[in-house]
Amino acid sequence: MSDALERALDPARFARVWKRVAPAEDACPVEVAQPKGSACPKRETVAGESGAYLRRRIEEELCRWRCCQGLAALCGRSAALGRLSHRAYRRARRLAAALFLTTGGWYFPAGVTRPRRGKGLRSGLRELYRGSQRAEREDRQAAERFSDPALRALLLALAEESREEQKAIFQLLSGNKFDCQPN
Repeated sequence: MSDALERALDPARFARVWKRVAPAEDACPVEVAQPKGSACPKRETVAGESGAYLRRRIEEELCRWRCCQGLAALCGRSAALGRLSHRAYRRARRLAAALFLTTGGWYFPAGVTRPRRGKGLRSGLRELYRGSQRAEREDRQAAERFSDPALRALLLALAEESREEQKAIFQLLSGNKFDCQPN
């Protein structure tokens, strides 16, 4: 086992860090267990259908994040698109945290996604709007399928965020300034 991994998994060190992070709590709710076997982390096993769904949604939100960044760089409007970008990234992080809590493995492929090349701001916003509609519908359906109440609550909250995002995108689409074209 590498020295860094051993230090990270040291129960005494973990307890000291926990005491700094949450001094009001007496006992840490997480117990650090020493791993058995190889020091190389294996790809985490996905917790059934919910794990596969969360992975796919993480990738979709990261694509939306990059798309918003690309549109902001292409056409300006950095404030509105910046907020949309930030929200998509935050949703991806929340989904990654939910996946970590359900499977014990971290998945956040930030370097894999690339912004799509669109024909302009209007087509990019339309794509974001359709993606937001799809995300809302899928999150609501998944919340009905999964039995974990915390996961259900997260998915319903994300569906509501998607609905609010649709309103913001619709307002951008109803604007009159669409003279932006790709370089």
